[in-house]
Amino acid sequence: MKRLLSILKYPLFMTLLGSALAGCSGGDSSSTPAPTTGTLTGTVIEAGIDPALPAVKIASASVAIFNAKTNAPVATVTTGTDGKYKKALGAGSYYVKVSKQGYDPVPPTALEPVPFAISVGKTTTNNIEMFPATMTDTGWISGKVSIGDSGKGGVLVVADDGTNAYSALSNKDGSYVIYNVPVNGGAAYSVTSHLAGYSSSSRTDVVVVLDSATQNVNLSLTGDATGTVPVDFNVISQTGVVPPENMVVSLLHPMTRETIPGLSQTQTYSSSISYEFTGVADGSYLVRATYANDTIVVDPDAIRKFGEFRVTVASGSATPNPVAITATSAVTGLTPSNAMASAAPLSVDATTAPTFSWNAYPSASDYVVEVMDATTGTVIWGGFSGSGDATVKNVVTTVTSIGYGGPALISGHVYRWRVYASKDDNTTLGWHLISASEDQQGLIKIK
Repeated sequence: MKRLLSILKYPLFMTLLGSALAGCSGGDSSSTPAPTTGTLTGTVIEAGIDPALPAVKIASASVAIFNAKTNAPVATVTTGTDGKYKKALGAGSYYVKVSKQGYDPVPPTALEPVPFAISVGKTTTNNIEMFPATMTDTGWISGKVSIGDSGKGGVLVVADDGTNAYSALSNKDGSYVIYNVPVNGGAAYSVTSHLAGYSSSSRTDVVVVLDSATQNVNLSLTGDATGTVPVDFNVISQTGVVPPENMVVSLLHPMTRETIPGLSQTQTYSSSISYEFTGVADGSYLVRATYANDTIVVDPDAIRKFGEFRVTVASGSATPNPVAITATSAVTGLTPSNAMASAAPLSVDATTAPTFSWNAYPSASDYVVEVMDATTGTVIWGGFSGSGDATVKNVVTTVTSIGYGGPALISGHVYRWRVYASKDDNTTLGWHLISASEDQQGLIKIK
């Protein structure tokens, strides 16, 4: 991640003049105020173009910026004709989600966004590559979210057909655009909005038009969401790792897997923490712990057996109550991989298939390796087939390294490899998962 230092200063003659005046009058010279923000900037370009050709700059792409520690939306900006975007931000950790009609979203739904740091007085450059959309026969939905007569920004708006869902974040005046929504043969979509403390009106009659906008899909919010969701977080095993400083738990939309704005909490880490979310509207939610590289992962065997942690709120009451999340210490991936602290993909030579390695995990009998194309969000090698008691391990090794054996890796694509530790025992399958490597470790980009 490239960072450029920007220093504000007066021209030399102003400095000398100020010094001279101070010497004559005995007064204090004026000085440039210290900066209070940093700057995020970058260029959005089309990926997959011949490197010998000029990059195609993507104008009018929507760049939504989120606080990485709370998952709260901070701002939405739009790229100019040169593909560039820019925003002043306070010091902290952030991530972005980018969308544009005719292009796949960044990041894809199956992969969590990669965070970056903003420092006061410095510029952080975050360039983004977007691939042309894999879906055709799409249009887009636009409208406005309001509370009374005023538009409301930072609201998650979702269109779903019961099987798939597509989303956008409203900007500061409440306007939103959901890109790349399939026409679906004229079938209607349901469109709703989501924000902590509010219930939403809905539209169930939205039909998408090919290569055109379905406009004026307007929604209203009312501040009457009173549901309460208690969450208990417990670490079941910790094997010689340094724990994180904080732990974040969030409620997510069950189809888009995006955090509901305002329904995320950060607490100082402990092996046992209780959370309570209030102002939750009736509906179903995923419950997720932090995605950060923090040495802790949600218990993968619980997910294999029971699916992801979920909660349903009806008439303000949550089921289950409380939601019990179990976690354990992560497997440490070694090479090739991004550094734990940066989450920036490591460049890897395209001519040589990588060999993946990791630290041995206590009591593990074997390991399962998975490689995902982070550009498309699909698993291309290894991982698991089936679910629950029918789960099958696809690529297994008893040692702590393995050479990649899947389809050719594509230049310019980002991939993520993960390793899962399993232990032989007397369960129905004869084994159970005991840990996994971090969500945002094992990121590589093919040169």
